[in-house]
Amino acid sequence: MPLTYRVAHQQEINNILRTWRFPLYFSKPVMNHMAHFLDGVMTRGFSGTLTDIHRESCHSQDRRTLSHFLTHGKWNEQHLMRIIQQQSWESIKKEAKHTQEPIFVIFKSN
Repeated sequence: MPLTYRVAHQQEINNILRTWRFPLYFSKPVMNHMAHFLDGVMTRGFSGTLTDIHRESCHSQDRRTLSHFLTHGKWNEQHLMRIIQQQSWESIKKEAKHTQEPIFVIFKSN
């Protein structure tokens, strides 16, 4: 994937995180790690490894930095899940309204 597209893609991820108001709850380093993680996960060919995430996201930091963040980072996972659930629900409602068709959703509770 060309570098200019990668930068635009990463900017789009950052814009979405800002729209969801993540910077109000998470520090800049956490935001960078989240963007790095999301960029790598959403890349074509992702097979589920941190090596893939790091390679595909073209992130400048060492691969071990993301690993350390995921295992030892200080961030509120429940708050993150709440935001994601709210945004997902809003997207579902918006799509159902737009298409005027039913949308079937499976909710998993903890």
